[in-house]
Amino acid sequence: MIAVVYYILKVVVCSGILYGYYRLALHNKIFHRWNRFYLLSAVVISLSFPLIKINIWHNPAEDDGQIIRLLNVVSTGDEYVYEVSSSGNFHLSGEQGAGVVYMMVSFALMITLFHALMKLSRLARNNPLQRIHQIHVVQTEAKGTPFSFFRYIFWNRNIDMHSAAGKKIFTHEMVHVTERHSADRLFINIVLIFFWCNPFFWLMRREMNMIHEFIADSKAIEDSDTAAFAAMVLHAAYPQQAFGLTSSFFSSSIKRRLRMLAQMQNPRISYIGRILALPLLAFIFAAFSIKTKQLLPGSNEAASPSLEKTITVVIDAGHGGNDGGAISAGGIREKDITLSLSKKIKALNSNTDVKIILTRDKDITQPVHDKVDFTVQQKPDLFISLHVASVNPNEGDKAKSGFEIYLSKNQTAHTKQAQLAGSLVAAEIEKNYGVAPQIKQRTGKGIWVLDAPAINYPALLIECGYMSNRNDLAFITDGKNQEKIASDILNAIGKFAKAKEDNPAAESENSLNAGIASVQNEDSKIKRREALKTTDTIPRKIKSVDITADDQLIIIYTDDKAEKITKTEAKKRGIVLPPVKSTIGLRGVSDSVLYFLDGVEIAKSDMEKINPQDIESINVIKDESAVNKYGKKAKHGVIEITTKKTVVVGKQVVTAGNDIVFHKVETEAKFPGGQAAWQKFISASIKHVLDSLQIENKSGTCVVQFIVDTEGNLSRVEPLTMQGTLFARTVTDAIKNGPKWIPAMQNGHKVTAYRRQPVTFQIEEQ
Repeated sequence: MIAVVYYILKVVVCSGILYGYYRLALHNKIFHRWNRFYLLSAVVISLSFPLIKINIWHNPAEDDGQIIRLLNVVSTGDEYVYEVSSSGNFHLSGEQGAGVVYMMVSFALMITLFHALMKLSRLARNNPLQRIHQIHVVQTEAKGTPFSFFRYIFWNRNIDMHSAAGKKIFTHEMVHVTERHSADRLFINIVLIFFWCNPFFWLMRREMNMIHEFIADSKAIEDSDTAAFAAMVLHAAYPQQAFGLTSSFFSSSIKRRLRMLAQMQNPRISYIGRILALPLLAFIFAAFSIKTKQLLPGSNEAASPSLEKTITVVIDAGHGGNDGGAISAGGIREKDITLSLSKKIKALNSNTDVKIILTRDKDITQPVHDKVDFTVQQKPDLFISLHVASVNPNEGDKAKSGFEIYLSKNQTAHTKQAQLAGSLVAAEIEKNYGVAPQIKQRTGKGIWVLDAPAINYPALLIECGYMSNRNDLAFITDGKNQEKIASDILNAIGKFAKAKEDNPAAESENSLNAGIASVQNEDSKIKRREALKTTDTIPRKIKSVDITADDQLIIIYTDDKAEKITKTEAKKRGIVLPPVKSTIGLRGVSDSVLYFLDGVEIAKSDMEKINPQDIESINVIKDESAVNKYGKKAKHGVIEITTKKTVVVGKQVVTAGNDIVFHKVETEAKFPGGQAAWQKFISASIKHVLDSLQIENKSGTCVVQFIVDTEGNLSRVEPLTMQGTLFARTVTDAIKNGPKWIPAMQNGHKVTAYRRQPVTFQIEEQ
């Protein structure tokens, strides 16, 4: 509420300055069209300039000039209102009651406007209407006529339209129609519904009405004198009734209109008053739209790293809306602090190579599942969630204090990068406030924004002190301290991005420490690279290294190509081994990745049974390309493996005792003798139970699935449909006890594969 009141106050001040200039330089001047444009623009400018925010950064160490000090007058007020609004500590006396009263007045004005429109509509419907060109003339004796509204002229039938005075009055009203004066009136009346408390808007409306009459008078009396105008007025002096939206000939100040007509006879053209409006508008724009911000010590660092490509960082303001998070004893809510801090991070970012995206930029309810889904869609290089911790009041205010940084409890492909980012953030924040010495991982119940299965990016959570600690709360609720922390986080992001470019796939502790050192001290880069020459590391072109169950290495390169090699080969190439075993996967979602061997989908466990010497190439497909090729099931990525075409016996594709079972093959297993032999066999197998099948009376197609090995032997024979029926049991038993099948073929070799055999039974109706 305080923010709305402050906005209205700025609108009043802005419109007051503009109206004051009008009274001093433009009032009662004969350039009426310019005055009309100025007043309309003044209303629009008064409403829009206070909403525009342009930040100008300056160094507080430098001597602030007069302009900076002048701009700080409005900027300081903005910052105060912003902090009070976000903290929730400021409450107007009777704030809610005042808001209700304000809305009631606005509603009453809206009803008045609607009533005037309805009254005009009834007047047009209930009286004779004559069309002259595109103008509708309504003949009536209503009070206040003649007047006009858009393309309607409401004419008093007691005035002779063909008389000299009548012609001039009609010409007067035609000017209102052609100049679209009704649109001006409707616009300013709508503005007054919502800003009725602004006295300058009411004054502008009165002046606008007079300017409309001046314009119409100047056209109607072009070839006459003021005496003719007076005669015209006296000709039709009727009791008046004002229509707020109409242009009435007799509703304006006659004396002022006569004086203006006399002035038109001896015009004095002056352009100075109009030209001076330009510097005034520039001043108002600067005062109400440009905000001066101080560059904090070290804040230039955030923009210093020059990156080869733009990185995306998602900043999450914890909680929001109905979820207020932790609440202090004084009623300060965690959601307000995190939102204020996240917006400052975005506002302070001046590095064009760092793209900051907020999960929310206002107080809205946002479930953690939605936050993760939104973040995944952004494909970020880093995710930071902001929170403020709290402890049980029984533990005391000083039980815990300081910032804490959390990482996912899961070990993922992005853990090392998250550790690097967390270390850099801690090092920067420590310059301004206390930070826990170790990066933490929550045990037991996890943190969804860090541990969700869909997360495929480095993520960390920052607890910005404790709400239950007085010192922490006083620090993090202070606007200047929030800017310091925001600057610290931006500095860390810049260093993280630089380290990522210098060593994009650092997995070892040595490369992690070297990456941190490289961004903290530019001169240490040469020493780090020299040291890496004597130690094993992952070459820059490699994205990740994973170990399979049979101790082979899957290498995925930055161009998304991959290969499988032995540990011996890895050591020859100087590739350090991952510290823990992991399965092959993409972006930490290995359980959802699809695997294809020579165009046939296989299970993940089958990957570890492939002899690396038989692999010719490995290709990784991700995102839209994978979906286009394999459908929605491939949205998490696909790994395609192609084997060598000249595989000899003993080193064929199906190794380790032919344990791999193919789901799809080039040539499926066949019943010996072909289709005719199969039909003869299955018919003979069910002939002896036909009577029982007729009694059971269950028709349909039974699909039986089984595995045929390279010798033609069958195993795992089971029905997929019509389970529990006599027909399914009969067919299953027949296949189990039947002859060997001809094995499936893949790449010219016999392979073990699944086979689905349909058998249909139909009862003939008598």
